[in-house]
Amino acid sequence: MKKIYFATGNKGKAEEAEDILGLTVKIADVEMDEIQSMSLKKIVEHKVKQAYKAIKAPVFVDDVSIEVEVWKGFPGPFIKYLQNLGNDLILYMLRNERNRNVKMIATIAYHDGKKIHFFTGEVLGTVARESRGDRGWGFDPIIIPEGHKFTYAQMSLQEKNRNSHRRNAMEHLKKFLDSKKI
Repeated sequence: MKKIYFATGNKGKAEEAEDILGLTVKIADVEMDEIQSMSLKKIVEHKVKQAYKAIKAPVFVDDVSIEVEVWKGFPGPFIKYLQNLGNDLILYMLRNERNRNVKMIATIAYHDGKKIHFFTGEVLGTVARESRGDRGWGFDPIIIPEGHKFTYAQMSLQEKNRNSHRRNAMEHLKKFLDSKKI
């Protein structure tokens, strides 16, 4: 197997990737600037070009968008801004809302040196009424995937990986890598 790198500073994401892809993923600690765009595809394309230029080896990046239905899709790919303010703010902003539906989208860009390939996965869910659980990171304590009673932060890594938007995107990446015998 050739080396595959994941350009991320998040070790939790790398562990998820290893679990889902079933292979050893090397973290590429690459400094990347992130453009602001409503297009998740443009964001990951920009990031993966930087990562490939820095390490000159096959690499993938990911990014996520969380679309709150009652907010007409906001914050979308600008989720990091709200994340920096904390989950309590989101819970407060939704405190009087009955419609707590969200769509979580993960997009992966894989650069093999010749071409950039894109893989997307989605999961529907709801925003919990309070933060629950101590696993994971980011919005895991407040997001309940559709068909479940627990937040991602209440699930084991394996449970989360069976029900996540990142898993869906990684499954597409895995099929691609398998088809190329990488």
